[in-house]
This record gives sequence, structure tokens and C-alpha cells, in this order.
Amino acid sequence: MRWARILQVILVLVVVGGLGGWLLLFRPVSQPGSNDMAAVFNHGSIGNEETQGIPYWIWRVLPQVFPDLLPNGGDGYAAFGLQWQRGDELPIGFSRMTLGVVPRVAPNCAFCHQGSYRLSPQMPAQLVSAGAGTRVDVQAYLRFLIAAGQDPRFTPDRLMDEIEGVVALPLWQRGLYRYVLIPATRQALRQQALRFAWTETRPDWGPGRIDPFNPVKFSNLGLPDDDTIGNSDMMPLWALGPVATTDSVIRSMHWDGLMTDLHETVVAGAIGDGMTQLSYPRSRKNLARMEDFIRVQVPPASPFRSDLPPGDPYRVEAEAVQAGHALYRRLCADCHDPAGARFRQPIPVIELGTDRHRLDMWSVEARDRYAAYEPDYNWGFRSFRKTQGYVAVNLTGLWLRGPYLHNGSVPSLRALLLPPQQRPVTFTRGNDLIDPANGGFRADPGGPGWLYDTRQPGNGNGGHLWGTELSPGDRESLLSYLKTL
Repeated sequence: MRWARILQVILVLVVVGGLGGWLLLFRPVSQPGSNDMAAVFNHGSIGNEETQGIPYWIWRVLPQVFPDLLPNGGDGYAAFGLQWQRGDELPIGFSRMTLGVVPRVAPNCAFCHQGSYRLSPQMPAQLVSAGAGTRVDVQAYLRFLIAAGQDPRFTPDRLMDEIEGVVALPLWQRGLYRYVLIPATRQALRQQALRFAWTETRPDWGPGRIDPFNPVKFSNLGLPDDDTIGNSDMMPLWALGPVATTDSVIRSMHWDGLMTDLHETVVAGAIGDGMTQLSYPRSRKNLARMEDFIRVQVPPASPFRSDLPPGDPYRVEAEAVQAGHALYRRLCADCHDPAGARFRQPIPVIELGTDRHRLDMWSVEARDRYAAYEPDYNWGFRSFRKTQGYVAVNLTGLWLRGPYLHNGSVPSLRALLLPPQQRPVTFTRGNDLIDPANGGFRADPGGPGWLYDTRQPGNGNGGHLWGTELSPGDRESLLSYLKTL
């Protein structure tokens, strides 16, 4: 009888302790609502705070504790190419959501899908929501967190000194951070190092690029490391409503068309970034708003115009644009125009001739496992597939999409219209200064940015020969038109 009573007391303590721990550390507190779809896209939660979230005050002071671990001597989180709008508490691409009493910071869709540009060196960077993150260095951010977690300076004393320098937490919260949150975060970052150890055997991603599905294959799907390379450019998410699959036509998503449904693509992307079946119900509304946003969001109009004064670097001659449009209709429209027969369809890589590493990374086994992801929960996936080519995407905002091809291996539109053997072997990435002469962003060898080497595996710049046999005059005309898209 005595042991039964003791057992009963223990069970009550366990239940009460578990409930208290959940209320203190894990009970989701809804984010403030917003009617601004761009704000939801840029900062809304996608349900990954439990798996990817870092307690806000720890995240806040990491650059101050470890400035020497930031790339290129950078200034805080701006070192990773992230945009930070005036008045926002976080850079674009991060959400803040409270679990229990602890606000946590986690990346969301806009981490990769944010663009910026400058038309002159003096011009401040202009944010382009849902754009290609041409300056964002995801791998550098991951490496910063991993290095911080393994650094002997990651101690409660060191971090609390910085935290207490910026916020006066109540005594009980200071104890929570010192004895629970800081040690748990350090351990989680060390686990992150194990999760991404495979990346050290591949070429670096570099700014504007990511290997989006190998992390999913190895972690979520439990597939073994197959030595594949999935490095590819982060795609802009503009005007996807008109290019989505309908009852009469199937359109492809992702560079290799591995999905054909926009809604499923959004959900699968959130899963890849850490959303779970437990957090999905609370995240549905935000994900739906984000999906609505990318259906209608468009980039700013091209600065290349024919009505600019002579001598303006962004002036294009009306006659050249008109002639280039005719060439586009003949050479490009079948694949890249919404009315084209091959629009948003995978073009066989044998025909296309571009680097096939990204295509080979996505396997039949990965397709089947993701389609049946967590068999005890019905995610409703129906559109996963394995293709043999790369998708002919729409050219919306082409002037902001450089570098070009799926792996960003060609620095400019001008270079894309040259035979592969004449395209640059090396160039720099990560600049948001528009190149008015060549189309795309400035990519001068030896200039600012990250050196891209097309001789590295996965970085090949061959293929896509359309337009490469034009005469110099016709090439200039087609280039003039493409700049205006």
C-alpha cells in the first residue's frame, strides 16, 4: 500500500512537471496577426521553432560573442547577405514566435527567397520580396552557428554577460537561460554539426545557392549519403498563380520539376525547413497566406527602357528591342513563354546539355519516400515525381535573376548567348549591383564577392545553346529585349 502511494505521488509529480515544462518551454503563443501578405512572407512562422528555433536573446548576442566567426569580418547578421528593413526586429527571412515563455527565432521561406538590387554604386539596396536570394549565404550562416556551438566561449557566463548588457531579464528568466536554454542550445548546435557534416565533402554552395534536398534526403527521409551534389540557385517566387498546374495542363515546380502542385510544394518546403505534423495545424494559415503572396507578387519593372536619354546606361534602342522580341519568339518562346508548348516542362538534360548533378541528386527512392512521408499522418502528397531534365521557367524579372542557368554558372545574359567555351570560367557572385552592359549583376573577376569556379563538380556552365549561333548584331538585339523582361 505504501509503495502504491509513493508510485502515485511520483506519477502526479511527473504529470505536473511535464505540464509545467510544456507551459514554460513549448506551449505555442500565436504571432500577432497581419493583413500585410509581404510581412507574413518575410517574417511569418512556418512551424519550425521547435526543431530549428534558437531562443531570441541567445540568437541576438551570438554575433557579439563570436565576431571573429562571421565571414569577411562582417557586421552582425548582415554578413550573410540578409536584408534588414528599418524598424524590424529581425532580418528578412526570420520569424519570432514564443513557445511557453521563450521567444524563439527560426528561418522561414524568405530566408532564401529575398532579393535586392542597386542601379548604381551609390544607390541603397532595394528589397525585392520573394526574389532570388542572390546575396544570401545560407551555408555561411549554418557554419557560423555550428562553429559557435563548438567554441569553448559558448558558456552560460559569457553569453549571459552579453544578454544582460542588452536586456534586463527577471531573475527566474536569467536562471532559465543560464541553466537550461544556453546548455540546450549549445548541444543542439553541436548536433547540427553532425547533421551537416556531409557538406564538407562537397563544393561550397556560395551566396545565392543551396543544396535544397540532400539535407531532406539524409535527415528527414533517412536515406544514406550517396555523394550527390544538389547545389543550385535559389529560385525567385514571382507570379506563380498563372503558372500553377490546372485541370488542363501540368506545370512543374523546382528546377527539375520534382513536384507539380504549388500547394504541396509550399508544404513540403516547410517540412524540409523543420515543420512537423504537430506544428502544421498552427502553421496552415501562415502557409496559405505565403502561397497567396507568391501567386500574385511581381518584381519591379525592368529599368532598361527605350525612352531614357541618350547616354543613360539603362537605355536600350527601340529598334533593337523590337528585333530582339522577334528573335525571342523564334528561339525562346516555345519554352519560356506561358503560351509555349514546353513552358514549365522539364527539358531532357540530354537535349539541354547543362550540368546534371542537381538532376541526379533527386532519386526515385527519394521521390517515393517523400510521397509517403510519415505514413501515420496524411500529408496529402500526390505530385512528387522524378524527371530527366530541367524546367523551362518563366522569365519574369529576368533582369534580377542573374547569374543564369539552374546552378548560376553563367554570370550574365550576354555570356548566356555565347557558346559555352566562350563563357567565363570563373567570376564573382554575391553582388546586387546591376550590370547595365551585360545584363544581370556585376560579376567582375577579382571584384567583390565569392569566387565561382565552373570547373568544380556541379558548377558546369555548358549547354543551353539557344541563341549562341546568332550574328553579333542579332545577339545584341536579343540581349536588348531580354534586359527589358
